[in-house]
Amino acid sequence: MGINPIRRDNIMQNLTFETNLLEHDRKRMQGQKVTKNQQTVGKIMFWTLLVLLVAAIGVYVSMHL
Repeated sequence: MGINPIRRDNIMQNLTFETNLLEHDRKRMQGQKVTKNQQTVGKIMFWTLLVLLVAAIGVYVSMHL
């Protein structure tokens, strides 16, 4: 039981198309400047994730002592 060669070719074409779209988006985003609001949101997300990580490690350590 193998994959039909025509189907496999269609899957590969779809993967190639999706990859090209992602590369195009990445290149387009590189040329854009980061706005002040995006910087603020990024900083808030960074510190929130850092605090959650430290809290999770703290809970894990306190439960295993």
